[in-house]
Amino acid sequence: MLMTAAMDFGVMVPQGWRLDLMGVDGAKAKWETCKRVSRLLDESGWGSLWVYDHFHTFPRKKVEATFEAWMMMATLAEITDRALIGQMVTCAQYREPAYLAKVAACVDVASGGRLQLGLGSGWFEEEFGAYGYDFRSKRERLARLEEYLAVIDALWSQDAAEFEGSHYRLHEAVCEPKPLQRPRPPIWIGGRGPKVLLRLVAQYADVWNYNGPLDEFTDTIEILKEHCKAVGRDFDEIRVTAMSGGIVYDSPDELDGFFERIEPQRFKRDKFLEAATCKGSREQCADYLRAWKDAGCDGMIFFFQDIATAGDGGSQAERFWADVLPAV
Repeated sequence: MLMTAAMDFGVMVPQGWRLDLMGVDGAKAKWETCKRVSRLLDESGWGSLWVYDHFHTFPRKKVEATFEAWMMMATLAEITDRALIGQMVTCAQYREPAYLAKVAACVDVASGGRLQLGLGSGWFEEEFGAYGYDFRSKRERLARLEEYLAVIDALWSQDAAEFEGSHYRLHEAVCEPKPLQRPRPPIWIGGRGPKVLLRLVAQYADVWNYNGPLDEFTDTIEILKEHCKAVGRDFDEIRVTAMSGGIVYDSPDELDGFFERIEPQRFKRDKFLEAATCKGSREQCADYLRAWKDAGCDGMIFFFQDIATAGDGGSQAERFWADVLPAV
């Protein structure tokens, strides 16, 4: 099993996409921060470490570093020892599926069988245009994602893979080494499109990552259950996860300290707090996570805006691990 019956917790490592490396001077220092914090998170006991698959910063486009996802995956495979490693999620439009299958298989071997393969159809239209990718319609992006999954399965299961689709083709394609995990590394699909995306989850995913509010979570699960019935899949075979930011503070001074940590990122305090979901005292944050667990969520992937500052015991990743998560 990928995760135990208890709720599992993962964390996004420093990467730059969410402006989290602003305040770290120079490309070399930023990269060293990514590695240092990733090692710390692995050693601390976090169940999984994650990267984004994006090219430049968000929510504001800045001339700032954003380290590439699969380069980071290869690095995490080498510098960490125990945590699962994955992407939240790989954009299927940015790489040909045969190429990704090859790279991912090698990362699984390099990590000793810890790879989690996250896949999505892509959504960041401005980024597509900036890098010269065709954004295509939602319908075509999802059609390509479906064939993408079939291509990866063929390469990971056949000695000389054959596939003929509308968008992708294979002819006697050899993918060696195969992944260490059997029958294959777990596939995570992110998104909540009710008609097509959730059907793909029902057909192909080992883990579904929901990217919406808690008050819509239960209804979306019911839609997924209906798709599972339609394709003959046991819903209980699919692990269900979600994503959340996090700010734990028990006093105004502690909240001020958090904003001092992220001051170089120039976020507007009121808007930041309004957008934050898991926030407040230790008990309030634990209650928020218990509500997700009670609704049927098996795991939570966190993003902490001050993640690059981890190491002194005061970062949100360290505080959540020590003070909040044990109570969930």
